[in-house]
Amino acid sequence: MVLWLMVFSGMMFDHRLILLATPRQIGVLDWRPGHMHWLGEFAANETGRAAFRQALVKRAQLPVLLVVDTVDEDYRSEILPHVQRRARDELLARKLKQVFRNARFTGAWRQARETTGRRDDRYLLAALTDAEWLTPWLSVLHRERVPLCGIAPLALAYQHLLARLRVQAPHTLLACRLNNRLRLSYYHNGLLRFSRLIGSDTPTQLPGNAADEIAKTQLYLTGQRILPREARLHVLLLDPSGQLDSAQAPLNADPAFSTRLIDMSNLARALRIPDNFLAVTPEIAPLAAIADESVHLNLAPPELLQRHIEFRWRRGLNLAAGIVAATGLTLTTAYWLNTQDLRDQALRIESEVQRGDARHAVIVRDFPLLAIRPDQLGQTLALATQLNRSPLDINTLFLPLGQALAAHPDMVIKALTLQDTADGTADITLDARLSDFDGNYRAAMSRIDSLVSRLAATPGIAAVERVTSPVNTASTATLSGKTSGETRPEETRFTLSLQVRP
Repeated sequence: MVLWLMVFSGMMFDHRLILLATPRQIGVLDWRPGHMHWLGEFAANETGRAAFRQALVKRAQLPVLLVVDTVDEDYRSEILPHVQRRARDELLARKLKQVFRNARFTGAWRQARETTGRRDDRYLLAALTDAEWLTPWLSVLHRERVPLCGIAPLALAYQHLLARLRVQAPHTLLACRLNNRLRLSYYHNGLLRFSRLIGSDTPTQLPGNAADEIAKTQLYLTGQRILPREARLHVLLLDPSGQLDSAQAPLNADPAFSTRLIDMSNLARALRIPDNFLAVTPEIAPLAAIADESVHLNLAPPELLQRHIEFRWRRGLNLAAGIVAATGLTLTTAYWLNTQDLRDQALRIESEVQRGDARHAVIVRDFPLLAIRPDQLGQTLALATQLNRSPLDINTLFLPLGQALAAHPDMVIKALTLQDTADGTADITLDARLSDFDGNYRAAMSRIDSLVSRLAATPGIAAVERVTSPVNTASTATLSGKTSGETRPEETRFTLSLQVRP
């Protein structure tokens, strides 16, 4: 259940709006995994912005990714020292300000690390050199408190489009004709390196002009050492209207190029979009490709991303609360089911006990009446067992004790107790004292120890234990007594416990 909640929450939280902004208009794609809805395009005027605001009001809680398509963009490749964390942020901030001066919308993308030398980092720096046309759209987003997660160039979206098409060529130039404008983007090993947009005032609808623009771009890339001179450029033509198809032949005639057309049905299958939907709105192709991807090249300044940071915090807290609630519900359900199982077991055991009692009552009802009670019968059996046992031979038991005491005539017997045991042995308790005592306790203890030793060595005596003695020799005992006065033989009284076998 917790896993299901995480998947459902992930799908719900991935719901977002993808905007495609140009100086003339802005398009809105409502996207979530497995579903997309094209909300239309809104012109760059008061009416269009008012309609755009109405579309946002219903979806103001969704994060927004803004993809820009403009001629006012610049790309630079730089190799910078490999630093991390705060030092890297400061280095990139200085470099972006140095390269693009006062441009507001700038970004840096660490694409790779050199394998030789100092192993520096290779960055792609990008900026929107003129973005005044973008400010009214951002103002609408700000007024509606929409969480903006990033601003990405359209060429980055096309990079993800090439990844969906599984293009493996190391040097790729994508020529895409969209909204009567031609965009040429160069990718090295699948990573964006350069892009340019040719405006609608240029007659790119003519096949020869499109091929010429591609050739000029190839010369520019070679001159800037972005493209190696000996490299062969793999050109992909993407044009839903089919006007770029005739440029394939002149380009393939040049050995510096290898050209192929992107079939729209293959593109729809790669993006998992219905063919008819893609044919009607071809501009959703790059938006669908970048919709569920991380924005590596983010041109948005930090102040525009603050609401998205708050949105992520709220989303994380909501997800954590949902997981905790689901976990608690799961544990509660498990405990409840376990309680029900224990209750069923208790009822089953109680039913079995009742059936056993009923069977016992039926059996006991047929028993004959007894003249005596069962407890009296038990006492009778115990007494019979005791009477059947052979009596102790007192002479045999006292013989070893008498022999030991005969060797110590200085011992006076005060009391003698015999107790029979069930295993055929007898316990004898001997209470005695010394016949004469001159006050020397050390000598008295020595005489008692001599008796104990003789008893222990006498055959027939299994064990000897001294219960009491004139002097308590335990380490925890407290010393007490007197050092003067008369001595009495009663002060030498001691008790021994003997276990005797006949």
